[in-house]
Formats: sequence, C-alpha cells, structure tokens
Amino acid sequence: MPVCPDTVPGVSLRRRLLLISLAYLVIVLAGGAAVLRISTQRDDLITQQRELVADAPLSASRQSELRATQNRLDDLRIQLNATIGIALGLAFATTLIAALLIRHWVTRPLDRLARAVRSARSGKVGVIPPHGPPEIANLARDVDTMRLQMNRALYDAVRARETIEQSASVVLQLRSELATGVEELPDGWSVAAQLQPAEGVVAGDCYDVIQLPPSALGLVVVDISGHGAVSGILALRCKELLRAGLRDGFEPDEAVLWAAEQLDDLGDETFLTAFVAVVELRTGEIRYASAGHPPALLCSPTYAVDLDPTGPIVGPFVGPWRTASAGLDPGDTLAVYTDGLVEVRNAVGKEFGVQRLTDLVCASASDEAEAIVKRCVDEVTSYAPGRIRDDVTLALLCRGPRQPHS
Repeated sequence: MPVCPDTVPGVSLRRRLLLISLAYLVIVLAGGAAVLRISTQRDDLITQQRELVADAPLSASRQSELRATQNRLDDLRIQLNATIGIALGLAFATTLIAALLIRHWVTRPLDRLARAVRSARSGKVGVIPPHGPPEIANLARDVDTMRLQMNRALYDAVRARETIEQSASVVLQLRSELATGVEELPDGWSVAAQLQPAEGVVAGDCYDVIQLPPSALGLVVVDISGHGAVSGILALRCKELLRAGLRDGFEPDEAVLWAAEQLDDLGDETFLTAFVAVVELRTGEIRYASAGHPPALLCSPTYAVDLDPTGPIVGPFVGPWRTASAGLDPGDTLAVYTDGLVEVRNAVGKEFGVQRLTDLVCASASDEAEAIVKRCVDEVTSYAPGRIRDDVTLALLCRGPRQPHS
C-alpha cells in the first residue's frame, strides 16, 4: 500500500522543517557560487579587454573616455558583487531566523502539547495549556476539551460499574423474594411453583405460599402488566400486601381490596391480576378471590374445573371482588398460572393454550407438584422457538399420597 508523504512514520515535524531549511540553504549557496563563478569569468574578460585596448593606438581623448568607462564598469562590478554578497547573507540570515521562528512557533508548542497529552494519558490530572500561534492554541483547547470529556466518560463508566455491582445483589434478592421458597406441608400435600422471566432475572410475576394458623395454606399468584425490574418491584409490593392481609385474617376478597387501596399510585397504564386462595388442609376447602386473573384449574384424573375471576383487574377498577369456594379432593391438583404461560406461540403462531396445560396437569395427577411443574414448564419452553416474550409463572397444590423418593 502506498504511503502518503504527510504520514511517513518516524519523521518528526522538526526534522521535516530542518530538511526543508537545509535544502533552501543549499540552493542559495549553490546559486551564489554560480553567480560568483560567472562574475569571476566576466572580470577576467574585462581585464583582457582592458589590456587589448591599452595596446591599441588611440587618441588621448578616446583613451580618457575608455578609462572612464572602465572605471564605471569596475564600480558596477563592485556594486554587483556587494549586492550578491548582501543578498546571500540576507538569505542565509533569513533561513536561520525562519528556522528559529518555526522552532519557537511550531515545534516547541507541539512538543508541549504532546507532553501534556502523554501526561493526561498516564492518568495525571492537569489542564493542557494553549501555547503557540492561534492554530496550535486552538488545537490544544480542543484536545483539552476531549480530555475532559474522556475523564467524564471514564468517571461515568466507573460509577455505572459500581452501580451494577451494588444493584446485582439487590436484583438477585428481589428475584428470590418474588419466587418464595415453600415450607414443608402435612403428609398428603405437596406444593411447587416456578417463575420464568421474559427478560433478565427479574419478572413482573410473583407467587407466594403462606402457612396460616391453625392448619391452612395461603396461595398467591400476581401478574403485573409489563416485565423487568420496575414491574418486579411492584409485584413484590403487592405480594407483601396480600401476605399481610391473609396473616391478619382477611378473607381473599378483603385482602385484594385492602391491597388495591394501598396501591393507589399505579398510574393510568399499570394494572395487575391476582389469584388469592386460602386452602384448609384438613378438609380441602378452597376459598379464593380472582382479580381478573386467568381461570385457575382444579384438575382431577378425569375432569377439570375452571375457577373463574370473581372481580375485575386491579388498577383501573376499584372492585368489587368476592370470595368463592371450591373443594380439593384427594388426588386433585390446583393449578394457578399467568397468561404468559398459555399465550406462548410456536413457530407457526399457534398458542400453547389452556387445554394443553389442562391435559398435562390432569395426566399427572398421581405425581407430586414439583414434578408436574417441571414437566409443564419444560413443555412450554420447548414449544416456543427462541426466548419467551412474557413472564411465565405456574404454581401447583396437590392433594394426594406422596410418592416415595428413590
């Protein structure tokens, strides 16, 4: 690849200017030498001419005129030689002065600018001062502005990294709070749940399993519009409010109403659905309230019953909600899910659907809740090509004999 003369590596500006000055000086000296040589030859010819004239027979008046002319030529020769000498001297002096001025105006300011840039690059804090002619001074100001911008960008990057490090533990803690661990239940009961975020590790869904005295179990599933950290924080707020309501002895509809009253800052575009149930473990009775949530499934080996919503979504509406009841017989399974699970689409755009979920749960009635949840979530993730577009949550409560572990 040809190299542009202005970008020849290894040749500094100072050396380039010095080479140009030397070339100029050589040209001046060579020209002066040529002029002196020609002048010398001319003087020799004039001397020869004078000798010839002296030998020629001329009258006294002609000889007087000739001598005057020769004297005039001598004067002109002296003036010419003096002029050439002065011109050469001035050219030489101008060359030296130009080299000194270039060093003072160009190379020294550039050297100072280069040292300041290297100092800034090594991490030393300091202003890059503008020195030299206006063009180089403006360049120094631009470089200093760039240095300040780079310092600000570096500071912002360090702060961003520290923020990420600080928030990572918060995000992980938020995820663990959204997906509550399940305590041991009496023999014959098993409960399990799984949450799959659409983005990152924090979802806009959450679930909760609460031990309630004397022998009841609270089950909560919440779905916030949207997904991500903001929706996750709102889901955690709602979950804690519903947990507190159930522990204070509220009925499911009362817990939903109380939580909605506390969440009066949702805004016009934010809403949530919730399924809140209290299950009596001794009898299998279910008291539940569903705030616009997808119908929960009460599955047995031979049939399934939908537990439809008992009130509107929370946010744009203020209720009312009511508590309904159902029974969970031995061998039955209560499946509560969010719409992200059944709305997953395959490569041709067909939804996973409620019926497919119902068939999976009903066909697994003899299994424990954890095995059923894992099987259902695996089916959903394999059904969708690529990553899912909405948070997926599934919670199951099974009543039946535990299968012995191998």
